[in-house]
Amino acid sequence: MALRASRTVCYLKKVMADILVIEDEANIARAVRDRLTRDGHRVDSRPSGEEAFIYLRDHTPDLIILDMLMPEMDGFEVIERLRAVPATSKIPIIVLSVLADDERIRTLSLAAYLSKPYRGADLLKTVHDVLDRTYGGAPHGS
Repeated sequence: MALRASRTVCYLKKVMADILVIEDEANIARAVRDRLTRDGHRVDSRPSGEEAFIYLRDHTPDLIILDMLMPEMDGFEVIERLRAVPATSKIPIIVLSVLADDERIRTLSLAAYLSKPYRGADLLKTVHDVLDRTYGGAPHGS
């Protein structure tokens, strides 16, 4: 899987990516979006799984950051639906949640897990590590 060259900049092995944040708490979504935007990534956020799936009809992010505890459609259902659709099945997912001890988390095919509360530096390192592991640090066509 490669990042799309039309949306991606690779500078000094630092991959800039399109990232979707699915988080119902506006202050957390804003903090994640602001931190990743300052790092050069293009970040969109949606407050629910349903709104995320509407967004995903027209967009294919390079990475999804997902909260697990959301009303109506929780993160488990979001992951199940993402994995069931070929267009989204391979998008790496970083879970950002308070559910560290939930046994179900360990059974999911996740790129990474961060516990809330999280440190901004840990978020950046995790995002960079996942992008590097997934895409090899080079945009498509390089």
